[in-house]
Amino acid sequence: MAEKKTIVKEAGGRKIVVADSAAAMDESTKGDVFVDGSHCGINVGEMTIHSGVGAMVGNDAGMGKNDAGIAALKMCDEKGIPAAAVAAMSAKIGNGMSTYEQGKVSVANEAAQKLGVSAGMSAKEAADKLLEGLIKGGK
Repeated sequence: MAEKKTIVKEAGGRKIVVADSAAAMDESTKGDVFVDGSHCGINVGEMTIHSGVGAMVGNDAGMGKNDAGIAALKMCDEKGIPAAAVAAMSAKIGNGMSTYEQGKVSVANEAAQKLGVSAGMSAKEAADKLLEGLIKGGK
């Protein structure tokens, strides 16, 4: 069964797509900003890189030992993919709409920071900045 995805914004041929799980990343989300309720661990980093999404916002899952909950951010940075995570206490894990509507960014990788994403901003604002950056960058 395909994961449900909701397009919350479209501009410049790109979209902000929200889903409960990072597993919903696929060909239809290539080049888009993908906001999900998943942790940002290694497997999510692999999904992000292989799916071809333009940028990603997930959940830091409380960071975890050795920052395992945000390992995807570094992996994405190495591939030039902007990525950020919201604080686990600000949004429900496994709920993409909660990430998008209530999430507060706890950490952003360097690629996301270059597009204006910073800790403390809302996930919605971060997604907008990522979308603008993707449109301007033409990636």
